[in-house]
Amino acid sequence: MRIPSAVGVVSAALWLPRGHCTVEDAYIDGVLVDGQDVPPSPDRVPQTGGETPEFMAAGAVREALAAAGRAAGDLDVLAYAWTVRTGPELYAPPFRLAKALSVGDCSVLGVVQACNGGAAALEVAVTRMLADDRIRLAAAVASDTFEEFGSRRWTDPTVMVGGDGAAAVVLCRGPGPLRLRSLVSKGHTCAGILEAAQGLRGRLPGTETVPEPPSETHLKESLHSAERFGVCIREVVDEALDDAGLRAGDPGITTVLLPRLAAPFVEAFVLPALPGPLRDKAFVADPHTGHLGSGDALANIEYARRNLTLDAGQHLLVLNGGQGVTASCMVFAPGEG
Repeated sequence: MRIPSAVGVVSAALWLPRGHCTVEDAYIDGVLVDGQDVPPSPDRVPQTGGETPEFMAAGAVREALAAAGRAAGDLDVLAYAWTVRTGPELYAPPFRLAKALSVGDCSVLGVVQACNGGAAALEVAVTRMLADDRIRLAAAVASDTFEEFGSRRWTDPTVMVGGDGAAAVVLCRGPGPLRLRSLVSKGHTCAGILEAAQGLRGRLPGTETVPEPPSETHLKESLHSAERFGVCIREVVDEALDDAGLRAGDPGITTVLLPRLAAPFVEAFVLPALPGPLRDKAFVADPHTGHLGSGDALANIEYARRNLTLDAGQHLLVLNGGQGVTASCMVFAPGEG
């Protein structure tokens, strides 16, 4: 999707809880076996201590709005994504968030697209801005907590380790400090991606037994999912670059921010899908957060606002994906301010 008119990122924020779940917890609970499993990195990830996803999302939106010098009541669109939701909080998460923020007259939308949810929420907000001139300010936010899983979040650290937190991005009409040049999403319907790693186990904390490994058919289907994930990544990168009038070898492309997945999975399925000239420019930002569920893409935009400076003619790619499988790629250029 080409962005013909100026839509920019005016601010972004990352909200992380103070608590942590550590790899030591996983060894103690028997989720990982010392000497048998590959030592995970990072060795700790943020964990909530009872904070709800909406509490974290509201905190991220408030911080992003404060950085933009705007109030919640200024928002015309609020797009909220999440991945994990159980129990009484299953119903109406976007409206609970809207109430917590007191957004008033605002179109509030819920976006569910697994781990690509944050990118999808941004796409929804951008599309609304492009289609309706009356929408001047929008926010995309994603939040997830894996607290109920405890140390089981370390079940297969070669694929991902889930971290709890929220990320929000405020979009304005006009270039903002980061101008969005293009955004492309792709998908392919197939089996789950998590079982693609051979080491996947379903150990429960406190048990000594190991479930039967997945069947050969299941593993083949899952490997197909991981391979299709790579195909989707290759396609969204190619099309997003084309929509932005760029090529992979353009020296002005300075950085490619990757989804916050584990290094073995990234090296096996993500990096090989990138055009050769981009691989040395690609990395996982802020790995200490772990994989933030639906929030990786928005957290990576926050990282870019906090740590990167684009000069005239330079560009940044934010790449994301999720189970299903889906993938998104955004191309940013320097804006104003």
